[in-house]
Amino acid sequence: MAQAQQQTGGADALERLKEREEILQIGYWYQGEGLGTTLTPQAVLPFLQADPSRLDATFEALVESGDLRRLASGYDFTSGGKRKAARMFTETFTEFQQPGHGECVDGCCDGDEPCETHAHAGHAHAGHLHGQHG
Repeated sequence: MAQAQQQTGGADALERLKEREEILQIGYWYQGEGLGTTLTPQAVLPFLQADPSRLDATFEALVESGDLRRLASGYDFTSGGKRKAARMFTETFTEFQQPGHGECVDGCCDGDEPCETHAHAGHAHAGHLHGQHG
């Protein structure tokens, strides 16, 4: 029975760690998208797969770990917390932000036609090879 309780405690600790990391990443994205500078449990809840009843405690745990600081209206990153959140966000979402084969990395092209002004995905296009850039 003690082993079952230990496994449950370990799973719960892992779930709390996952929630803290998700809150940091969501907070980083939230601020980066201009949705606000102050984080609150209510603001991140729609983006989080967590038990709402534990969010206040999770935010407080992030304060205790030095990743967030408490404000009158919610929470904000500490400088170390923001760096940590940025690193985790980048590690998690970099592969989703890469352009597909032949897509314009500069975002200047739309439609299905290949971009004639940039080299994409390591392929040079005629316009780029001749020094022409629009």
